[in-house]
Amino acid sequence: MPQNKFAIARYTIIDELLKKNTYVKTSTITETCKRNLGYEVSRRTIQLDLNSMKDDPFLGLFAPIEYCSKRKAYFYKDSEYQFGYQQLNLSEVDLLESVCSIASRHLKPDQRAILGDVLFKIKKRYMAK
Repeated sequence: MPQNKFAIARYTIIDELLKKNTYVKTSTITETCKRNLGYEVSRRTIQLDLNSMKDDPFLGLFAPIEYCSKRKAYFYKDSEYQFGYQQLNLSEVDLLESVCSIASRHLKPDQRAILGDVLFKIKKRYMAK
Protein backbone atom coordinates (compact mmCIF):
# COMPACT_ATOMS: atom_id res chain seq x y z
CA MET A 1 0.00 0.00 0.00
CA PRO A 2 1.45 3.41 -0.92
CA GLN A 3 2.76 5.34 2.05
CA ASN A 4 1.43 8.64 0.71
CA LYS A 5 -2.10 7.41 1.51
CA PHE A 6 -1.21 8.00 5.13
CA ALA A 7 0.26 11.47 4.69
CA ILE A 8 -2.47 13.15 6.76
CA ALA A 9 -1.90 10.63 9.56
CA ARG A 10 1.83 11.41 9.47
CA TYR A 11 1.11 15.16 9.48
CA THR A 12 -1.05 14.69 12.55
CA ILE A 13 1.68 12.72 14.31
CA ILE A 14 4.28 15.34 13.41
CA ASP A 15 2.01 18.11 14.71
CA GLU A 16 1.37 16.29 17.99
CA LEU A 17 5.09 15.69 18.53
CA LEU A 18 5.98 19.31 17.77
CA LYS A 19 3.32 20.54 20.21
CA LYS A 20 4.38 18.20 23.02
CA ASN A 21 8.13 18.71 22.64
CA THR A 22 10.23 21.80 22.18
CA TYR A 23 12.48 20.04 19.65
CA VAL A 24 11.82 16.86 17.69
CA LYS A 25 14.38 14.81 15.78
CA THR A 26 13.49 13.08 12.52
CA SER A 27 14.31 9.72 14.11
CA THR A 28 11.70 10.35 16.83
CA ILE A 29 9.09 11.08 14.17
CA THR A 30 9.93 7.92 12.19
CA GLU A 31 9.80 5.77 15.35
CA THR A 32 6.46 7.27 16.41
CA CYS A 33 4.99 6.76 12.92
CA LYS A 34 6.12 3.13 12.93
CA ARG A 35 4.59 2.56 16.37
CA ASN A 36 1.30 4.37 15.62
CA LEU A 37 0.80 3.51 11.95
CA GLY A 38 2.28 0.02 11.89
CA TYR A 39 4.74 0.52 9.06
CA GLU A 40 8.19 1.98 8.54
CA VAL A 41 8.52 5.52 7.25
CA SER A 42 11.81 6.71 5.81
CA ARG A 43 13.62 9.80 7.05
CA ARG A 44 13.28 11.22 3.55
CA THR A 45 9.48 10.81 3.66
CA ILE A 46 9.37 12.66 6.98
CA GLN A 47 11.54 15.45 5.60
CA LEU A 48 9.22 15.75 2.59
CA ASP A 49 6.21 15.77 4.94
CA LEU A 50 7.76 18.56 7.01
CA ASN A 51 8.45 20.61 3.88
CA SER A 52 4.91 20.01 2.59
CA MET A 53 3.38 21.03 5.90
CA LYS A 54 5.47 24.18 5.83
CA ASP A 55 5.41 25.32 2.22
CA ASP A 56 2.90 23.45 0.05
CA PRO A 57 0.29 25.95 -1.18
CA PHE A 58 -2.04 23.11 -2.24
CA LEU A 59 -2.21 21.82 1.34
CA GLY A 60 -2.45 25.34 2.73
CA LEU A 61 -1.19 24.35 6.20
CA PHE A 62 1.76 26.78 6.24
CA ALA A 63 3.03 25.29 9.49
CA PRO A 64 5.74 27.44 11.12
CA ILE A 65 8.21 24.56 11.25
CA GLU A 66 11.87 25.48 11.62
CA TYR A 67 15.03 23.41 11.83
CA CYS A 68 17.61 23.98 14.56
CA SER A 69 20.98 22.90 13.17
CA LYS A 70 22.56 23.08 16.62
CA ARG A 71 20.11 20.52 18.05
CA LYS A 72 19.53 18.78 14.71
CA ALA A 73 15.81 18.88 15.37
CA TYR A 74 12.60 20.55 14.23
CA PHE A 75 10.38 22.89 16.24
CA TYR A 76 7.35 25.14 15.87
CA LYS A 77 8.45 28.78 15.57
CA ASP A 78 4.94 29.82 16.64
CA SER A 79 3.80 27.79 19.66
CA GLU A 80 0.20 28.97 19.11
CA TYR A 81 -0.03 27.39 15.65
CA GLN A 82 -3.12 25.26 15.12
CA PHE A 83 -2.76 22.33 12.73
CA GLY A 84 -5.30 22.39 9.95
CA TYR A 85 -6.70 25.11 7.84
CA GLN A 86 -6.17 28.70 8.86
CA GLN A 87 -8.98 30.34 10.79
CA LEU A 88 -10.85 33.44 9.70
CA ASN A 89 -10.78 36.47 11.96
CA LEU A 90 -13.83 38.63 12.66
CA SER A 91 -13.07 41.26 10.00
CA GLU A 92 -12.64 38.53 7.36
CA VAL A 93 -15.99 37.00 8.34
CA ASP A 94 -17.65 40.44 8.24
CA LEU A 95 -16.27 41.05 4.76
CA LEU A 96 -17.44 37.62 3.58
CA GLU A 97 -20.92 38.29 4.96
CA SER A 98 -21.04 41.69 3.21
CA VAL A 99 -20.03 40.19 -0.11
CA CYS A 100 -22.64 37.44 0.27
CA SER A 101 -25.27 40.04 1.14
CA ILE A 102 -24.49 42.04 -1.99
CA ALA A 103 -24.38 38.93 -4.18
CA SER A 104 -27.61 37.54 -2.76
CA ARG A 105 -29.55 40.56 -4.12
CA HIS A 106 -28.97 39.17 -7.60
CA LEU A 107 -29.89 35.57 -6.83
CA LYS A 108 -33.11 33.62 -6.91
CA PRO A 109 -34.60 32.69 -3.51
CA ASP A 110 -33.37 29.07 -3.70
CA GLN A 111 -29.88 30.28 -4.63
CA ARG A 112 -29.92 32.71 -1.68
CA ALA A 113 -30.74 29.80 0.63
CA ILE A 114 -27.84 27.78 -0.78
CA LEU A 115 -25.48 30.76 -0.38
CA GLY A 116 -26.65 31.16 3.22
CA ASP A 117 -25.92 27.48 3.88
CA VAL A 118 -22.47 27.79 2.32
CA LEU A 119 -21.70 30.86 4.44
CA PHE A 120 -22.85 29.01 7.57
CA LYS A 121 -20.59 26.04 6.76
CA ILE A 122 -17.59 28.30 6.11
CA LYS A 123 -18.11 30.16 9.37
CA LYS A 124 -18.57 26.93 11.30
CA ARG A 125 -15.40 25.37 9.93
CA TYR A 126 -13.01 28.29 9.54
CA MET A 127 -14.01 30.95 12.06
CA ALA A 128 -11.61 31.37 14.96
CA LYS A 129 -13.14 30.15 18.19
